[in-house]
Amino acid sequence: MMEMHAAKEIKGTVVVPPSSDLFFLSLSMALVTGCTTRVSPFRPTPRTLGWIEAFNPEAAITVARDSCFISPGEASGAHRVLRLPYADIPYRDFIVFMLAARYNALIIDQLPPQRFQRWARVASKAGCVLREEPADGAHALALDRKDHFKIPDVTVDIDELHPFLGMALGLRKSVDCIIDQTFSSPVRQAFGAFGIECTVKNNANTNAEDPLLRRLRFMKTGKKSEGPLQFSITADFSRQFLPEAEITIPGDDVFASLMILAKILVAKGSLIIENVGLESWNTPVLQALKTMGGALGTQETRTGSFGSVGTVMVQKMSTFGRKFECRPHWYYASVLPAMVVMAAFAQGQTVFRHLEDLREDEPDGIGQLIRCMSALGVRYGEMPDGIVIEGSKQFDGFDVCDPLPAPVAAAFAVAALKCRGKTTIADDDIVKRWPDFRETLFSLCEFKE
Repeated sequence: MMEMHAAKEIKGTVVVPPSSDLFFLSLSMALVTGCTTRVSPFRPTPRTLGWIEAFNPEAAITVARDSCFISPGEASGAHRVLRLPYADIPYRDFIVFMLAARYNALIIDQLPPQRFQRWARVASKAGCVLREEPADGAHALALDRKDHFKIPDVTVDIDELHPFLGMALGLRKSVDCIIDQTFSSPVRQAFGAFGIECTVKNNANTNAEDPLLRRLRFMKTGKKSEGPLQFSITADFSRQFLPEAEITIPGDDVFASLMILAKILVAKGSLIIENVGLESWNTPVLQALKTMGGALGTQETRTGSFGSVGTVMVQKMSTFGRKFECRPHWYYASVLPAMVVMAAFAQGQTVFRHLEDLREDEPDGIGQLIRCMSALGVRYGEMPDGIVIEGSKQFDGFDVCDPLPAPVAAAFAVAALKCRGKTTIADDDIVKRWPDFRETLFSLCEFKE
């Protein structure tokens, strides 16, 4: 259990540890593509070492200094069985479909029935069948009718794009489809690291339009073109992948969001956060802060395999409630707990919509957040697909003793920095993902007596 108290100042410099989620994405793609891959920087934690153990039968995986070397077997995935815990798989919609398409069977521990049902519906839209069979108390998934794979000739829902891309990569098929919003994703940038070209083209024909009319419409509606936005996605996974890949990953976006949250809650002091991914898909908390009235300073310091990386400085601010349409769901899923805590201390009302994806987990993902908010004392309203939060300036200490996913537990541990009295949080998953989270946070804080 982690015991927390109110802080009166937070200051110093913190270097965000490398993203374990992007390490897993790189590891999975290395095995599926058969590409010999070096991933750096690599930080051994219970979470990352568990993944290496799970994948070791499929590849020779070694760790040297701050790098992980992956050498897939010659027949990687062709007739093998892979086993992973559901709660520990990042970017699930892409990775599960990619592995199910490539492997003979993919065993997932504690797979929620509602999640499987949705995955099965998505597979059927592409002409395939996702089959489920009991396997040693878990669920073995296999993709059938693979030769029937074809993305529907309609505009693809952005939340179904990752599954389609995962199937296409696992099956070595090409992709040509249209989506209703731009495609900003770590998956797209990972393709480039393995020699896969993925092009995104805006279908709006604005060049032939009168510039004055376009400007007047933008001033009136905020839209750069008439009608719904449409983007074409093209990728060919049937081509030869690179034989070798060198992947440099940025800092953990969830950890960075927690440090940003801590500085928002504790105004006194100056905090510099280094090794933060600055791509649009990696910064929903930074973008949320800007809409809520926050002031941030960012500086790019380098470019890695997943885009720009740099430094963030959070300035003293007062945040205001806003409405968030949380699509695509993978864009918000891991940092949503930090945004919920941020909303709890903001002025006014904040609304989060399109969270129905969390309902498919067991326990219910929205229910987990609500239990933590209730313990904190937040005024809220629950909707089938979201949450309404009424912000407040101050709360008392609280206790959350049930096991929680690391992003949820850590976000409410950070909330305790602005609560009166003692707070106790179950930290088993925090330690698994960030073994030194408590020590890092405490090294930055000066606590009230």
